[in-house]
Amino acid sequence: MLIPITYTKTVTKGSVLIKSAESKVIQSFKPTVRQYWLLFTIFAFSILIAFTAFGASTITGLSILSISGLLTIYIILSVFMTKYLVTHHEVSLRKGPFSIKFEDISYCDINNITIRQGTMQKRLKIGNLVISAEQTSTVLKGIKNPHQIKELIKKEKASEYERRTLLRKML
Repeated sequence: MLIPITYTKTVTKGSVLIKSAESKVIQSFKPTVRQYWLLFTIFAFSILIAFTAFGASTITGLSILSISGLLTIYIILSVFMTKYLVTHHEVSLRKGPFSIKFEDISYCDINNITIRQGTMQKRLKIGNLVISAEQTSTVLKGIKNPHQIKELIKKEKASEYERRTLLRKML
């Protein structure tokens, strides 16, 4: 059972407060680390080569070791700091370790939702969800059970359309 969580979103332009809205979060999810299994394998192999071929005391070995280590830390941080929210009004996402604000995709802007899965992703039961909006296309990487998330977004888009249609009829 999903417990709705509310979060308050304020939009400011300069020093003027434009909009303050409270949205109920229907589902919150994060990408999985399993999405990057190939990169972790390559980085582990490069660290192994750095130690065996060059040694830890040479400049080449230290540079391969430091670059592989920094890239691994960046990928791990970006996976754990990325967050996706499905609310009643929009899909919000915050990607990467350095982003602070959520990027919002309104349901009325969404044109198409597709799922991309490779053979290994199918085995790991993860996939990439591509949301095509009016001007941009956004990829939600490494999502567990992407078919369920796609159906949830489609259902919320339909209910948002019904709410807007009902409001138009009332006015």
